[in-house]
Amino acid sequence: MLAIITAEGFGKFFKEYRSTLILALIFTVLPFILPYTALATEIMIYALAAVAFDLCLGYTGMMMFCQASFFGTGVYVTALTLIHFSPNIFVAMFFGVLAATILAVIFGFMATRRTGTYMVLLTLSFNEMIYFIAYQWQSVTGGDDGLTGVPRPNLEIPGILSIDLQPSLNYYFFAFFVFIISFIIIKRITISPFGKVIQGIRENEIRAQSIGCKTRLFKSIVFAIGGMFMGLAGSLYAMFLTFAHIHNVAFDTSGNIVLMELIGGMGSLFGPVIGAFVIVLASDIASAYWERWPLILGVICIVFVLFARGGVWGMLRILAERIRKISPFLGETSHVPLAETQGQALDSYEKDKSE
Repeated sequence: MLAIITAEGFGKFFKEYRSTLILALIFTVLPFILPYTALATEIMIYALAAVAFDLCLGYTGMMMFCQASFFGTGVYVTALTLIHFSPNIFVAMFFGVLAATILAVIFGFMATRRTGTYMVLLTLSFNEMIYFIAYQWQSVTGGDDGLTGVPRPNLEIPGILSIDLQPSLNYYFFAFFVFIISFIIIKRITISPFGKVIQGIRENEIRAQSIGCKTRLFKSIVFAIGGMFMGLAGSLYAMFLTFAHIHNVAFDTSGNIVLMELIGGMGSLFGPVIGAFVIVLASDIASAYWERWPLILGVICIVFVLFARGGVWGMLRILAERIRKISPFLGETSHVPLAETQGQALDSYEKDKSE
């Protein structure tokens, strides 16, 4: 009996996290496939930032351009903590994530007062404000020169383990562990009742408001969660480069994260990971041959926006559906329209409030 229960539990777990396990497997072998480990680490860190942004845009419908503010805050606060206060990796990451979360709460409180174009312009203004603060406050941030000599501490838990993170491969697998845990948490958020409500807000915010859903509160919470994980990505990036530069809070960083989202595909979590892989890898290869390589990224973005709005992940899903239809072995698959799913979520929310 116990064996049956265990088998059923394992089967359910595997079905729910199958795609996440495949993603973990891919990232496990990635540093051994790419030319150097640092490239794999950079892909994974930006993938975390892009997945966090997907929670805001892909699942809630909030377009923003202040991603670099949260990412860069995580970079700078982690670097400053390691240089001036504590060499402990957990303390540095905690303060980096905390600072980014506080900033996200403040920005989210103000930005969610508006929607559409006005919200986008507000977030862009916030990002430029943080950029110029970092640029002018040279005594703290180093200005245009940045902060050098940021140490990469060992992973130490007194009496339990001590791991040297100086080797690139060791740090990669530390970042890999943080990424997978973060990805699972974000995935659980998206499939929770909270996640269904924010998807309903994305589909029809007016209807969500009409049934008593405090849409601004939900959007503010998503803003804070997204900023928190972007700050976590920035914290990892500071220790990865052992350097904090003003480019981390520049508009270019926000733009790159948006490109990762658009090219990979919105509202899937796996799409932004693919987008991060494409953008970082293409940037690394193209920059070695042509100094105006950002033009290539611009062309790629235009092509996907015009002809493949679902991104790479959307194209893969369409291909998989077609294969299922022509394959006699895979059988029929039920497909529930996205809007219907979100409508059911709002109906469930309304029913819970009435009870």
